[in-house]
Amino acid sequence: MKTSILGSVVVLMLIVGVVTGAHASNYPEYEKDIPDWRVTGTPAEQLKALVKVTPGTHHWMPEIAYRYQSLYWAGQQGKWEFAGYQARSMEKMIKRVANARAKRAPAIKHFRENVFPDLYQSVEKRNFEALKVSIAKTSAECMACHAKEGFAYITVPAVPPKPNNLVLGFPK
Repeated sequence: MKTSILGSVVVLMLIVGVVTGAHASNYPEYEKDIPDWRVTGTPAEQLKALVKVTPGTHHWMPEIAYRYQSLYWAGQQGKWEFAGYQARSMEKMIKRVANARAKRAPAIKHFRENVFPDLYQSVEKRNFEALKVSIAKTSAECMACHAKEGFAYITVPAVPPKPNNLVLGFPK
């Protein structure tokens, strides 16, 4: 009986050791109670840290490009509700860029005023020929904005490559 209890205690100790060891960090500094700036920082320190970790323009541009591609191909396939969704999503992302990077806001305001009315109108009319013209204008405005902001080497095709998208199918 004593052997059985002793064996059970040893097994229990091994289990506890393995479980706590599996969750323990290999880095002792992570076990320390390090102050969290989100809790302990002054409002000014918190704001400074948040601005520092806010993604830059480069973070959102691939998402905007994906929406641009999907908008074009949705229109080409006559999937107008999806095209409208892509246009709205693209504009929301661009608004985010203007909010996160205030120095880009004037260029983005100009872009939005010159691009989205035509895009929305062509989608609303369900007119692919009009959408192609709007997409070409969007491409030109993208590249003008990129050039103005110092990124002229980033080009945007007037006919985007077909995206990998479950709704639109995959490139052939």
